[in-house]
Amino acid sequence: MKIQILTIGGKVVKEIDMSELGPLKIGNNITDYAWDGCDMYGNVLANGVYLYRVITRIQDKEVELNSQSNNAKAFKKGYGKMVIMR
Repeated sequence: MKIQILTIGGKVVKEIDMSELGPLKIGNNITDYAWDGCDMYGNVLANGVYLYRVITRIQDKEVELNSQSNNAKAFKKGYGKMVIMR
């Protein structure tokens, strides 16, 4: 599993993988990880709108988001939106 943070134009600025997330708890997949708002090079991202997506694989097959789940409401075509404001 990994989380990708992207610009509105689709450029991946950060990937958070399982090694950073640490162990996940069953249920809502809660983790102690806290993203610092920086890109993959350690630069602070500018204020604005970003997209994110969660990529899950089981035995090298991508698992699709269940459109019937309550969590699916936060995603449109597999992407969620977030805003960075400081």
